[in-house]
Amino acid sequence: MLKENYFLLAARDELAAFKELLLENKLIFTFLLLGFLAGLYLIDPIAGSQIRMAISGEESGYSLIAQKQAQFLKDKGISLSTQNSPSSMQSAQMLASGTDGVNAALIQGGVLSSELADKLQSLGSVDFEPVWIFQRKGLANRTDRLKDLARLRVGVGPSQSGTWTIAKKIFLLNGIDIESAQNFKVGSYESNLSDLLAGELDVVINVNPAIDPIVMRLLHEPEIELFELTHAAAYDIQLPFVKVVTLPAAAIDIARQIPPKDISLLATTTNLAVSKDLHPGLQMVLLMAAKEAQRSSRSLFLSSEEKFPAYLDLTIPISATASSYYDYGVPQTMRYLPFWLAAFIDRIWVYILSVLAIIIPLSQLNINLRAIRFRIRIEKILREVLQYERDIAQAPLTAERRLAITKRLGEIRKAEAQYRVPSGCESDYLDFLERLSETRSQLD
Repeated sequence: MLKENYFLLAARDELAAFKELLLENKLIFTFLLLGFLAGLYLIDPIAGSQIRMAISGEESGYSLIAQKQAQFLKDKGISLSTQNSPSSMQSAQMLASGTDGVNAALIQGGVLSSELADKLQSLGSVDFEPVWIFQRKGLANRTDRLKDLARLRVGVGPSQSGTWTIAKKIFLLNGIDIESAQNFKVGSYESNLSDLLAGELDVVINVNPAIDPIVMRLLHEPEIELFELTHAAAYDIQLPFVKVVTLPAAAIDIARQIPPKDISLLATTTNLAVSKDLHPGLQMVLLMAAKEAQRSSRSLFLSSEEKFPAYLDLTIPISATASSYYDYGVPQTMRYLPFWLAAFIDRIWVYILSVLAIIIPLSQLNINLRAIRFRIRIEKILREVLQYERDIAQAPLTAERRLAITKRLGEIRKAEAQYRVPSGCESDYLDFLERLSETRSQLD
């Protein structure tokens, strides 16, 4: 009980000391408060609730990925809207410049220049994008190498698109430049599809997630079959942004046995990129949304559920938030608290600890300073009292002088009663009061 009373008294003493210090140093505390608020502003603890994501293709696989993420984010109180662009390259450019408020984008791996990639941050890859090479049936006997396709009419998607860029890099490894070859046709994915089905194209290359509607349509077309690359592993070595994945037999349709056998495919990745100033809380919840979207993905036959998100494409620098996610997982606050509160706590706790790390040692120093200041004040008054005692001892005082000293001692006593006595200085204060009483008694 005594111990509890001591801590209670100590707490009251510290509170009273703080009030006194605040009143004595209003200007200093005003500047400190402004500095604290400026620090809060700089660390940006309040996460927004809007994400604007650039995607290429209004009804593409990217659109479906964004829709799945939007469902998860909506439950967290976050709105995800999309901004369509003609290609991954333009999505990245919109993200880098902040066009139309874009602060996130789904970008195909391997299509960005290093200069543009350095303006962005990657949260990681969220899906594989196989290099789908569809050919009309009957060509299998004439094509067993990629180089053989150079003799055919090949659709490579829109000019400067991700598909076009990757197709160009793959064919260049075979000594073929698709820009100069007349049989390589550029056009929209929809026109490539219709031309292939109409027999106006022999081959179509499409680099998109497996859930892309055009990809799924071609996989189910009876007159269309997949071309399997020979030496796929060699392309994996030559092109750091691609991996070799296996499309298992009957993975698309068991009843129709699509595909009829295991097929090795080259695949790049769908990368989730964000602007460098996107709030870390929004970055973390985007990673959570990407993870949740994979749980119900139809493309899991190309990977395990645990595969994505993952930092596979190293061409875009990883964000600090994503790095923390891959090292330590989702913060516990994000799992159990509302998003806005979890993001605030996760952002501010380090700042508060830093401030406390400064304040606590200073508060200990302030305790000593209070005691020193108290003793200095008392000693100054004691010197004055000592002079009065000398005056009393040296010669008889006039009634007027005696009255003046008595009045002054009363003023000192009254003034000192207004001051708070710091902890540990009680005995000094009592000695001081006793000295005043003794001096007063000498006047009587």
